Amino acid sequence: MRLVCISDTHSMHRQIAVPDGDVLIHAGDCLGAGTVAELEDLDNWFSEQPHRHKILIAGNHDWCLQDEPADAEALLRNAIYLRDSGIAIEGLSFWGSPWTPVFFDWAFNLTRGPAIAGRWEQIPGDTDILITHGPPAGILDQVVTATHAESVGCDDLARELESLRLK
Repeated sequence: MRLVCISDTHSMHRQIAVPDGDVLIHAGDCLGAGTVAELEDLDNWFSEQPHRHKILIAGNHDWCLQDEPADAEALLRNAIYLRDSGIAIEGLSFWGSPWTPVFFDWAFNLTRGPAIAGRWEQIPGDTDILITHGPPAGILDQVVTATHAESVGCDDLARELESLRLK
């Protein structure tokens, strides 16, 4: 099975060349302003992609999926939306979660500690492929500005990964 993973397209999905594959995974920040109209365009774009399966999780810019979840999720007809949930595809177990530790004041932020740890504890032990918008602590989690570098990864996610046997 060939997985194609993209992220942080910020409503510029039509400007990227997506490789062929079996499963197209969008790991969040699919929207620019976070509107339902942008989500509808993304869903139409998913319908144009040749991948047999398409999976979407939200990210910290995807406001409508946080603030209007019922309306937003109802628009998604061409991708499987995972929000602290999973799906089995061709014998593999996928789990997706949008949460990140508080970083500025964006969507799907939770405080470090019990609030976010509780989300990671929901990940089933038999998960093969985990899709999160934010990284675990220590894995590609540096945000660099002109004045400093900051690690924004999640310690609780890193701890949870130790107990999983992901593929």
